[in-house]
Formats: sequence, C-alpha cells, structure tokens
Amino acid sequence: MYDHRPVTLQANAEWVTLAYEKEIVPGSALDFSGMGFVDAPAGKHGWLKAKGPHFEFEGMPGVAQRFYGVNFCGTANFPSAAQAEQLADRFVRLGYNSVRIHQYDNGCVQGSADGLTLNPEQMAKLDGFIAACIKRGLYVTTDLFVSRKVQWRHIGVDRDGQVEMQVFKALIAVHEPAYQNWAAFAKAFLTHVNPQTGRRYADEPGMPFLSMVNEGSIGYAVQEARKTPAMQAAWAAWLKEKRAKDPAFAEIPDQMPLGMSGKAGSAGALFIADTEAKMITRMKAFLRNEIGCRALITDYNCGTHYQPLQPVREALYDYVDDHFYVDHPHFLEKKWSLPSRCPNENPLRSGCRTPCDVAFTRLANKPFAVSEYNFSGPGMFRGVGGIMTGAMGALQDWSALWRFEYAHRLENMFDGEGTAGYFDISTDPLSQASERASLCLFLRRDLAPAAEQVAVALPAREVGTLQEKATRVSPSWSSAAWNARVATYAAEAALPGWRLVSGSEAYATNAAAAFAPLTNAVGALAIDQARGAFTVTTERTVGGFAEAGRVEAGPLTVEISGTPATVWVSALDRAPVSESKRLLLTHLTDVQNTGVSYAEKARKTLLAWGKTPYLVRVGAAEVTLALKEPGAYTVHALATSGRRLERVASKVVDGKLCFTASVANKDGAHMLYEIVRE
Repeated sequence: MYDHRPVTLQANAEWVTLAYEKEIVPGSALDFSGMGFVDAPAGKHGWLKAKGPHFEFEGMPGVAQRFYGVNFCGTANFPSAAQAEQLADRFVRLGYNSVRIHQYDNGCVQGSADGLTLNPEQMAKLDGFIAACIKRGLYVTTDLFVSRKVQWRHIGVDRDGQVEMQVFKALIAVHEPAYQNWAAFAKAFLTHVNPQTGRRYADEPGMPFLSMVNEGSIGYAVQEARKTPAMQAAWAAWLKEKRAKDPAFAEIPDQMPLGMSGKAGSAGALFIADTEAKMITRMKAFLRNEIGCRALITDYNCGTHYQPLQPVREALYDYVDDHFYVDHPHFLEKKWSLPSRCPNENPLRSGCRTPCDVAFTRLANKPFAVSEYNFSGPGMFRGVGGIMTGAMGALQDWSALWRFEYAHRLENMFDGEGTAGYFDISTDPLSQASERASLCLFLRRDLAPAAEQVAVALPAREVGTLQEKATRVSPSWSSAAWNARVATYAAEAALPGWRLVSGSEAYATNAAAAFAPLTNAVGALAIDQARGAFTVTTERTVGGFAEAGRVEAGPLTVEISGTPATVWVSALDRAPVSESKRLLLTHLTDVQNTGVSYAEKARKTLLAWGKTPYLVRVGAAEVTLALKEPGAYTVHALATSGRRLERVASKVVDGKLCFTASVANKDGAHMLYEIVRE
C-alpha cells in the first residue's frame, strides 16, 4: 500500500522516555494560580457585555476582558463530584480562566428515546463540573448543538436511521422540524436549574457566551445536506424571490449548486448569508424572549467564510467566533480511523498562514474568539503552536482562545492514563507545556497589540449583490496579521483608529504586492521564512523557534542543536526578564508515543499510535541569559508537575548566566527549567 518502509519509534539514543505528571504542585514554578487570571466566582462582576472590539463585565465598565481555556469532549464533561473539584483546581493552577463544554449534548440525553429528555444522573455530573469551575472563577462557554444524535423520524422524515451530524446542522436553518428539535434541546438545557448554583443556565453569568450550532454552516455542510428536499426547497424559494427583484439571477441554476465556483457560487454565498440571517434572528428572539437568556450569541464558527456573511455577523452576532487547525489529520480509508495523514512540515516556512486567514473573519468593531484551535498531533512541530497562537491573539487583541482539547475521555485526565493523540493535551505533555507561552503572551498581555490597524470594508450594499464569483474574506496578503491588527468591517459608520481599505483594493489581483510593506514589517515578533524560524521579544517573555542555530530575543540567546526546538523564558513575577527573581524556561523538541508507527521517514502517514511511556526527541539548547547579578541564580530541572528534579549546572560568562538545557538525562527527559534567585 505504501512505497516506503514503515518507521517505528522506540527509546534509544534519539528518543528518551518521559513521565507525565498531570497534577501541578502548588507553589511550584508551573503553578499559575497566582497570576491573577481568575477572580472567583465567575459572574461576580455581572454579565459579560460586548463593547466595541472587547468583552467587558457590566460591573467593570471600561476594563477589557480576555479569556483563555480548553475544550472538553464526551465523557470528560461528566466527572464525579470529587473529580470535578480536583480538575477545577488543576485548571486554575494551569493558568486557565475559562472552559468550553463541548460534545456534551449526547451525554446530557443519554438513554432517552427522543434524544431530548435530559438524563438526571448525567446532568448531576455536568452540573457539578460546571459549578466547580464557576466557583473557582472559570467562565464557561458551549454550543447549543454539537453532535447530539437525531433520528430521521424525530424530524418528520419517514426514513430509518440517524441523521448525519453535518446534515442535521444544515437542516436546522431550512427544515422546521429540525429547528424545533434544536429549540427543544436548547430550552431543556438552558432552563435546567443547576442545584449547586441555584440558577438556570439561562441565568448563569458564569456562562456568558453561547454559540448556536457548532461548525454548522451550510457552506460547511456535506453535499448530502444540499441535496435534501428541504434544502432544495429553501433554495428554490430564495431564488424565486431574488429573480423577482434582480434579472441577473435568471442565469443561476434552479438546483442549488454543490460547489462554490463562478456566478452560481456567488449566489450560493448570498443564499448562505440570507439563510443564516433568518435563522439567527429567530434563534436570538427565542433565547431572549421565550427563555430569557442574556448570554452573548454567535454562530458559524467554521468553514469557508465568504464576504456576504460579514454584514450578517455585523447585524446579528454579539461576537465573532472561528476555528483553526495546523496539521489536522486527513483520513485515508475511514473517518477518524488510521491510517491518517498530515503535512508534518514546519509551518513557519510558509509564514504560518492558517491563523492569519482566521484573523480576517473578525469584525473590527466586535469581540473575536477562537473557540477551537490546535497544532495537532502527532505533528513534530506542534510545540510551536502555543507561542505562535498566543502571539497572534495578543497582536490582534482578540478576546478569547480555547485550545481543542483538554480531553475527550474522562480517564485521560488522570495520571497514568492515555497516550498522545491528535488533540488531547491531557495526554500530550508537549502541547500542555506549550500552553504557558499562550497564557503569558495573550492572557497576561506580555505582548502588546500591534499598533497599525487595517480593516477591509465589506458593507452590505457592496457584498450583498450577485458577483462573478464568490470571494473569501481572507485576502492574499493575510500574513500581514503577524505585523498589524487586521479585520473586516461591515458597518457604514466611521471606524476611528483604523485604516479602511475597500474590497476592490484588498482583493485586487496585485493586492499582495500592494500590501507588501505590511507583510514585511518587523516588530516584537519576527518570522524568518527562509530559516523557518521566529522570535518574540517582550519585557516578560522572550524566545522563539528554529530548526537549528541561534535564536536571539532580548536578554535571551539560545543555540539550538540536535533537533528543531521552541525555547522561551517567562518571568514568573511582575519584573522584566532581566530583573526577575523567578523565571520559567521551556525547551520543546518533539514528543511521541513508544511504538508509534509511520509509513515513511518524514512521518506524514500515521499507521499506529503506540503506547506509553512517552518519548521526547533528544536535543539541546545552550542558554545565555542576561540577568542582574547572574551569579545569584540557580537552575532546576522540573517534572511536568513543577516538582524539582535536580539542580542544573550553570556558570557566569561575560556577565551572563549560561547553562545547557538538554533533553537526555539519567532520570529521563527534561523540558522545563526553573531559574531562581536564591
């Protein structure tokens, strides 16, 4: 089947074993609970509001809020009472101030014949988990439909079996029984009273933001959804109305197109936007008027974003949400089964464009969130994901980020359980370690927002008409997002502080050249595509990534050898790195499972996951750090819990602290170091 000899990884001179200790030692260098990220309980300052491009609490007007957290899927949402308390404590120590309850809806109705009746035992577990999070200051978000199983006959179709998930999502907008099914669950869930808080979820200020349907856009729907009678009927009615007003629609096919090319694709983009507008208008009225829910509302958080959707978001969403993945798996035979394939290439050599494209989904005058992101496993460059995403979120002044995911199985969240997979950071010590860069750069605001602001004007009067083709929101020069705040803007009012460019200018054939000064600018974050390297330099966090050679970032100089690595240092107090009395240095190479098997040396085609113990790829970083009184500092290697393992030899050379961060050690792999003035 494959042209190459399979490669299987085992502990040897190139790979060293690592024990993953998941509980964070209180008071250790990895305990971020003292950073001030949480202000318990969640909701103490009243409801969250959308004020311009930021979130604010109604009790703290004028103070912009940011949120960073992780997703939970499947059984991970239903821990026991004791486990819920343990996990919520852990999340605060990990530095999170928010969680996303995801793929929970099947568990809520487990065992019900109608797929709508809440299961009391399951709800008691979910209630306990949410209450434990809220008690500790962790804000909760979720979607009102994720993956709940719906039978065809439950939505009035005389057909056996279950509606394919993506088909049902699309039908909610065009098939009345599907909408009523969505509304019935939303009402059951939001009017449910959590006995531990005494509040309905509709009245819970600790759950202040809701997405209507996760990844539910018609544009993202499989072709089967577009072929359904309900969708074709909706298309026919919409097209009839358009033809009555504009003769240009006469040439658009009577049948809904299955692709998005040409003028028919432009019509498809308009249909998607108009259908979304009708659905969200109805959902918003239902939540506000019938249920009395005050949470902020969003939708359409995945898929290809075409220009006509931006005025809909402007008019109806409280905030904008999107998802992105680097190295997301592609399944070669069966969905969510091996073998799978991913590019497994250094994303910096192509400018790390994926988060840049997402940046243009944002509207300049609304808060922006990314409720799912990951640099997915088993990609060898995923260690760069935390620092790159944290930097992007900070530069763009986004409002919320949620990593996908912490766990999709309850048992994966506890010591000794689970092997590294595509997404779970509870079973991936590399990705978990990378989170601390995001927390410092984004949530602690170590990296300031980019000074220059550029928005593409996409008002309804321009993008709401039939065009020669459907045009995506992200322009050819999206990599400017590494140097300037970027967005789209669909309102007609002035936008103070932003440079507004027209759509004709932004999407012109020569736009990439015209906006080259933005894409080539150098600021606190610098990307070297030729080397596949980058650096970030702030007062309290400095570091970067390189495949080999030198990384220089302010007071930090690192010589990387052996394997590509991400290395950064963050001050753990309020002082700049050069004056801090306690610092955390992280050295990330690659982590894989023992026995993981690939079809080729480049490790693009995954054949088998393997098992624990984890393996860390051997590499070294010669660290030089400019500190005041460098001779007063000691360096300690840390376990993944923050527990000190051993003192690392260091010396002062030319007035700077020097030591070697080496993965290979007699007690196993080292990735984390505490540098402390004692």
